[in-house]
Amino acid sequence: MKISFITIPNNISGGNVEKSMLVSPPITHLWLAAVLLEAGHEVDILDALSLSMGIEEIEKHIEAEKPDLVGFTVFTAFYKEVLFVTERLKKRFPTLKTVVGGYHVNSIPDDFYLPYIDYIFEGEAEYSLRELMNRLRDGNDDCDGIPGLNAKNDLGEWQKNPVDPFRTDMDNQPILPYELILDNHYNTWWTSIDPSKEKYMATVSGKGCPVGCSFCDIGKTEGPKIRAMSAERLIIEFEYLQSLGVTHVELRDANFTTSRKHLIDLAQAMIQRNLKIEWGCSSTLGNLRFMLKKEARGTGGGIDLLELLYQSGCRFIFLGVESGNPEILYREKKVTVEETFQVIKAVKKAGIQAHSSFIFGLEGDTIETMQQTMDLSLALKPDTASYSIASPYPGTKLYDSFHEKGYLTTYDWSLYNAIEPVFETEDVKKDDLKRFLEDAHRRFYFRPSYIFSKALKVRSFREFFDHAKFAYQMFFNVTAYKN
Repeated sequence: MKISFITIPNNISGGNVEKSMLVSPPITHLWLAAVLLEAGHEVDILDALSLSMGIEEIEKHIEAEKPDLVGFTVFTAFYKEVLFVTERLKKRFPTLKTVVGGYHVNSIPDDFYLPYIDYIFEGEAEYSLRELMNRLRDGNDDCDGIPGLNAKNDLGEWQKNPVDPFRTDMDNQPILPYELILDNHYNTWWTSIDPSKEKYMATVSGKGCPVGCSFCDIGKTEGPKIRAMSAERLIIEFEYLQSLGVTHVELRDANFTTSRKHLIDLAQAMIQRNLKIEWGCSSTLGNLRFMLKKEARGTGGGIDLLELLYQSGCRFIFLGVESGNPEILYREKKVTVEETFQVIKAVKKAGIQAHSSFIFGLEGDTIETMQQTMDLSLALKPDTASYSIASPYPGTKLYDSFHEKGYLTTYDWSLYNAIEPVFETEDVKKDDLKRFLEDAHRRFYFRPSYIFSKALKVRSFREFFDHAKFAYQMFFNVTAYKN
């Protein structure tokens, strides 16, 4: 059996596909592909988002590849676009089976009970999709017992199978087949890549997150516990990436820094094996705060964790701050404003870029608390910052609360993109949210001190041009990096 996984460009249904400034790999498709390839199936990944392909180009690709199934990972903001593409493909290729899974599916599977959708997967789909394709390969279209699968019975009625518990065998995950997408010229926000000498790739080494932020549905989709590859298994992934010529890697685990021992083991192994990869990851403020306090008490085994990470090639850490209001910050992140300063200062002191994200419109936000958020983002002086409007995605505590209180002003999922305001409260209106989003980007990125600090680090004219292009798009479209 053969499956083609497709990522969908925004606004493909409107025929106005634009090239994104930053293009990033479809990691979920790599995880699925690895398991299917190991089972002897054929896999094709068409990253139409990164390649800025329209519907006609996608249809030509499917005609050439002739897959038996076509699969989509559905994020809420891309719901309408995925439906547009699946319907078009079903009309053009009537025998082609369409498969959907992902965040929006886990929250509202009924949204996909449509005549041009054949299979809907809730939960983690690696093993379930493999089982479905194994059965189809054997001429068996019985879907009974396949965990998490929603499919139509002989009467045309949708039936659900129970979802399996989350898998815990991350070290048994086959090496991801990066070569399927290696030539798509991905780039990143945290460094400037010279494509003649360097290559960027993102990956994931584990799933789950215990933090439970009100605006995030990772805990629901991936579970509240961290399930990660061991340092030894992750090193194998890094070595394979290096063999493919990859020089920069972003670990997209929602919370990579849960275990200090895991970080130390990984960093020491990278140094010992002389891996020449620059890499970065995401962390909660609370994790690093705890580790830094441990070192300050002298119980860290004499190891400066951040210095060791830098020596291993770590060049950035993504830290979600989200709010400058002390009460909201502690509710979401379980840290104080003072601790936030301490963590970011320590990361920067080690030579690692600190990237911080901030959200306007969280539960309890007012004009005054959003001003606190903007002020804190400037006072912290992270190397880079991203700002967004709270998007109450289905499946999150924020959605449940805003829906119950009548704050949501639209259920057009295409607007749930962290750029457009989709709610109003008694204290915050849509115009307030838009104004704060625009002002925050301009105040952060067009400060003379920020521009001067970046200019001092420019290594080439190409890098200067990359920064200038980013700044230009940021000025005329403050959310260009999110598209």
